[in-house]
Amino acid sequence: MNQKELEQKIVKPFERIARLYNALDQTTSHYGTNTPLYPAEIHAIAAIGDHPHTTLTQLTEYLGVTKGTTTKIVQKLVKKGMVIKSFAPNSENQIIASLTERGQIAYQHHADYDKYLDSQLIAIYQQVPDELLPYLTTIADQSEAFFKKMVDERQE
Repeated sequence: MNQKELEQKIVKPFERIARLYNALDQTTSHYGTNTPLYPAEIHAIAAIGDHPHTTLTQLTEYLGVTKGTTTKIVQKLVKKGMVIKSFAPNSENQIIASLTERGQIAYQHHADYDKYLDSQLIAIYQQVPDELLPYLTTIADQSEAFFKKMVDERQE
């Protein structure tokens, strides 16, 4: 296969898939509540649900964002009735975040949504012959490394 054919059959569809995933990741969903939640918000809910009574510092680490960003996300989630903030036991200044009942509902619906996405993608990839899976893994790893390098270079 020549370079033009590779571009049309592999690179361009990959670019379209990446754009579609990015578009999906920018949309809101209610996750079983009547409140629209943005991706950053539901990811924070998932992290808090996975790590109950997490401190804001820990949540920052789980999310891989700045402490200021974490604070803003948590403030929005408090206003939306998904999270409550309180002082950590035996601390006068350490804040912990916990899910409210509505936050728990969103957490569970998000977990179900993730399972659905995974099952659909697995169904697609199960059609690939076993002997080709190592090649796909190599391609995925190399593509991820390339895009990470590109992001890192832009952030310098």
